[in-house]
Amino acid sequence: MIRLPSLALLALPTVLVAIAAGGCAAGEPRALLEADAGTTTIDEPTEPAPSMDDKPKPKDPDEASAPEVDAITPNKATVGSVGPSIVVSGNNFVPRTIVQLDGAPLATSFVSGTELRATIPSGKLATVGTLRVSVGTAPPGGGASKELTFSVVNPEPQLTTLAPLSVLAGASATALEVTGGGFVEGSKIVFGATDLATTFTSSSQLSATIPPGLLTTSGSVPVTVVTPGPGGGTSPSISFTISNPSAAIQNINPSAAFVGSAALQMTVNGGGFVSGSAVLFNGASLSTTYQSSTSLKAQVPASSLTAAGDFPIAVQNPAPGGGVSAPVVFRVQYPAPSTSSLSPSTVAAGSGPTDVVVTGVGFFVTSQITIDGAPAATTFVDSTHLKATLSAAQLASATSLSVRVVNPSPGGGTSAALPFTVANGVPTISSLGPSTVVAGAPDTVITVYGSGFVAASAVRSMGQTVTSTYVNGGRLTATIPANHLLNPGSISITVQNPAPGGGTSQGAYLTIGCDTTGVNFALGPIGTTTTLNTNFNANGLMSRWATAGSCTTAPLYTDVLQPGRYAVVQNTAGVPVTLSAWADCTGITYGDAFLTFYRRPTVPANDTERLGCAFVVAEGTNGVGGYASPESGGSPYCPGLTKANGGGLQLGVCEKAVVHIQPYDYTSASFQAPQRLRLRPE
Repeated sequence: MIRLPSLALLALPTVLVAIAAGGCAAGEPRALLEADAGTTTIDEPTEPAPSMDDKPKPKDPDEASAPEVDAITPNKATVGSVGPSIVVSGNNFVPRTIVQLDGAPLATSFVSGTELRATIPSGKLATVGTLRVSVGTAPPGGGASKELTFSVVNPEPQLTTLAPLSVLAGASATALEVTGGGFVEGSKIVFGATDLATTFTSSSQLSATIPPGLLTTSGSVPVTVVTPGPGGGTSPSISFTISNPSAAIQNINPSAAFVGSAALQMTVNGGGFVSGSAVLFNGASLSTTYQSSTSLKAQVPASSLTAAGDFPIAVQNPAPGGGVSAPVVFRVQYPAPSTSSLSPSTVAAGSGPTDVVVTGVGFFVTSQITIDGAPAATTFVDSTHLKATLSAAQLASATSLSVRVVNPSPGGGTSAALPFTVANGVPTISSLGPSTVVAGAPDTVITVYGSGFVAASAVRSMGQTVTSTYVNGGRLTATIPANHLLNPGSISITVQNPAPGGGTSQGAYLTIGCDTTGVNFALGPIGTTTTLNTNFNANGLMSRWATAGSCTTAPLYTDVLQPGRYAVVQNTAGVPVTLSAWADCTGITYGDAFLTFYRRPTVPANDTERLGCAFVVAEGTNGVGGYASPESGGSPYCPGLTKANGGGLQLGVCEKAVVHIQPYDYTSASFQAPQRLRLRPE
């Protein structure tokens, strides 16, 4: 007995490995079993001696190494936001490697062996917490990577207004309402250094009550909002003024400026101003110039204009007496953004997640890109550039999207739209099935194989749109109408994708040919002469024509048997022709034979069918109608049914006919059988 330490095998995520008792279901990967901790007692096996013929099994070419992850970008998002697209960096990624979130697979775009992309579902960002991100590769080989964390954090709070902005010194308990953004349950209003009992109303509104003990002395008190971690933080402050009844402000000019503006000069109008009066901006003293008891000028530095909000402007008179006036509001607001370009401005339908950069002016950290009015996960690059990721779902089919930038209040607004085109590609045809049809066929369904096909792709035959059905991106079916298949030759088949983008494929050719079943000789182009050796012999003897003449009056001698030769021919010239046939009696003094046409696709099977010839039985100049061969060579009975002598047979496109030649007496030395037969379409 040998005691072996038990090894805990790596258990792949359930999306990759199914652990099955007693075997694996068909189509499922083989399970990896995890051994019990401790030791295992097994019987020592008796192994045969190694054989020289033992060879290692070849490695499966699809076997992949275990994937490794190094980083996730980004690795956090704020609670309640739109699920961002993430880039997972690492090694040993293959096309079947998938990103997993808390063990569940995400729709994954394979970029390279070191990069994958996926989108965090917005539903996963509903609460603060930590998500586990890993990647896995299905067998053969493969495995699961280590887990990295993705944090769902509270947003950083923003404070834009206080209501009220001030009270007189000695006021009673005062209800305070603050507005801004990024507030969550647990956010609190801090008055100076005192935490107030705070009521959460919404993500943009909180309220609290200032106790009277904090309102006894005039001055400016900074008010902030603090949100707990993870994330969170402390907002910029806005001053709350506790004032004495002293100087009074009637108005200020200007009363507003844009976020990020340069330093400006402000005029304060009112009453009770003295040479020592100082203008306060959000509680901070400004450089002030005394103009008169009703007018002051103050310099507002650019550093006071970096954050949006309603900020108090007050005047402080020096002691004795004096104090701080009731404030008026100076608004620092966002401008309406302006957009100028989008890069890229078009992608092919069916593309994976794609980053787009918007160029313009008036962009801020709080600016938001929208796609057809829906907010997109936005990255602030600088004051003239923003970036967003369009999802694969938004790029699945051809469309035109409107891209805008929205700046929040105060001020703010929405830019004009920039068009983003999801364009169809130009399709390509690789083959047709079938690629050949018979001339005169009825409406025929063909399959068009290629790439770049979309649901709105249209198949065109001979430049005309025909009924077609989308099967998938590489296959369409189309019905080619019968009137396109009338004549032998070829017709051009193309596929057209509609706008936006789109275009027409190169042509593929559908060949239209004749049904050659049972044909001995294709006549070929007009004017082509085909020569057949008659090769008469005693085999296949049949009744002989009694005399030349019309098919209805030239009887058969059933007791006079002679060999004959039939040839099934077909008009393949692509146009109607006249079939000419004649015997070559050159060098024969008395070449003698009977020549007949049949307008039928098969050889006559008996004497009754033989009597159904086209219209005449020819036997040279001595025969009825004088149907002589142009190559008689002086033989008076050498037959010919030609266009020149009026005996030719009219054949339509692809029409078949039977040519029959029979000697008067194939053993006769006096009336010799012609050795050759000529055929020509004219």
